[in-house]
Amino acid sequence: VASTAGAQATQPPAKKDDHAAMHAEHMKNMQHGKAEAWKELDAYHMLMMATWHPAKDKNDIAPARAKMGEMVVAAKAVAASKAPASCQKPELLKAQAGLVGETEKVAAMVKKADDPALKAALKTLHDKFEVLEEGCNTGMKH
Repeated sequence: VASTAGAQATQPPAKKDDHAAMHAEHMKNMQHGKAEAWKELDAYHMLMMATWHPAKDKNDIAPARAKMGEMVVAAKAVAASKAPASCQKPELLKAQAGLVGETEKVAAMVKKADDPALKAALKTLHDKFEVLEEGCNTGMKH
């Protein structure tokens, strides 16, 4: 029987669709100073992952309907927070400021829109969020 003691191999990079593993990898990178921290954006991202990916991957809109109120609160926290130095660019500051309105638009649809319309609005919100996320290079990628 081969011994596994001391054989703690490093884990392979997270798969594209394994968002929990990607978040864990991001947090590890944050601890090692590899990315600038923006905790408010990371909190919003976690909600975005919990809503957009079930909608996109499984046509499951229930998480979006359940979490849009939390997403509005998180968007307001992002808008009110000070962006890291890497995000101090006009187009990113505009995306940061616009996140609340865009999130509120989708939240307003939760009670009245059908699933396809809500999914389309969530995709638009996700795409606008990615401008900020990717432009800021916070280390938390899809």
